[in-house]
Amino acid sequence: MKVLYDHQSFTGMAYGGVTRYFYELMKSFARRNDIDFELSLKFSNNEYLDQSAFSRHFRFRRWAHLQQVNQVASALNRLYSVQRLKTNGFDVFHPTYYHKYFLNHLDGKPFVITFHDATSERYAKQYPEVGEHMTEVKKVLLPRADCIIAVSEYSKQEILRFFDVKPEKIKVIHLGSSFSHFKPARPFDPLPFSYLLYVGKRGLYKNFDGFFRAIQPVLQKYPDMHLVCAGGGAFSKQENELFHSARLGSRVHYRPITDTALFGLYQHATAFVFPSLNEGFGIPVLEAFSGGCPNVLSDRSSLPEVGADAAIYFDPENDESMAYAIERILSDSELRATLTRKGTERLKLFSCEKTAQQTFDVYKELTK
Repeated sequence: MKVLYDHQSFTGMAYGGVTRYFYELMKSFARRNDIDFELSLKFSNNEYLDQSAFSRHFRFRRWAHLQQVNQVASALNRLYSVQRLKTNGFDVFHPTYYHKYFLNHLDGKPFVITFHDATSERYAKQYPEVGEHMTEVKKVLLPRADCIIAVSEYSKQEILRFFDVKPEKIKVIHLGSSFSHFKPARPFDPLPFSYLLYVGKRGLYKNFDGFFRAIQPVLQKYPDMHLVCAGGGAFSKQENELFHSARLGSRVHYRPITDTALFGLYQHATAFVFPSLNEGFGIPVLEAFSGGCPNVLSDRSSLPEVGADAAIYFDPENDESMAYAIERILSDSELRATLTRKGTERLKLFSCEKTAQQTFDVYKELTK
């Protein structure tokens, strides 16, 4: 059996949950002899693929900041994907995002689509940047897909809420994290202070502004506690002004991330805080479990499904609720130890290998 993956998510994303998902899926399949796959990709600056032997694409980091260069790379990648589709040398097609360019080139072959979240359906009016146009594309693709993989029960319910799709077409397959078996190539140099950890993008529905507003009195109460923001881009001028106006400029830090750096940050953090308003799954929860880091999570979307009783929760739109939960974790070492222990046990339910096997079973069923 051969599966064809396309270029879409890998064209413009250096990092991110969607590309990580497909990278881990292909990495798992590369170790097996009962499945073959191809990634139709010519141009990419994706950092995960730098670690792979299954993609022979060209990198253009020197020009990656130029929008026109990225547009040309995307157009060339799409032409290449169409070419690979037309060869008909595959059994199942699995697009890596929602563009519908491929629909006229499948020649009757089944296709699977993975649905991560309904952010564009929930928040496009409030945050147009998340892609209001995506809903119309999904309305075309989801009913036509032979199977829809939802990354959580929550995501499945989002599909049924926003789209006219038969429930039996949806298969829930939870994600895993490669951090559960991660062995750093070199030791991580711990930071010289105690800190709360925030990971990823900070804008829009990720709710960083609300989080920072809520924790200011907590940080004032605990003068030795810092905040570390990993990934998501360096602080903007506006963010730095916000931190300084709160008289916390010296205690809020940005760190770029590699896997080694991020894993080390989880290992040494007092707690990981995830204030997001909407997550289809929330891989950072598993990453924190892997690093033995207590989780303090938003009580929205999929996060309680993933964290279960191995985390404490807060209302992400209520400053007092958020501050109370964070202060609980800072003031109670026994609670932190309990959450770390429960997180280690909870992590056993999720793995990249389990995700790959269940996805393989979907492909196998469609090729009968």
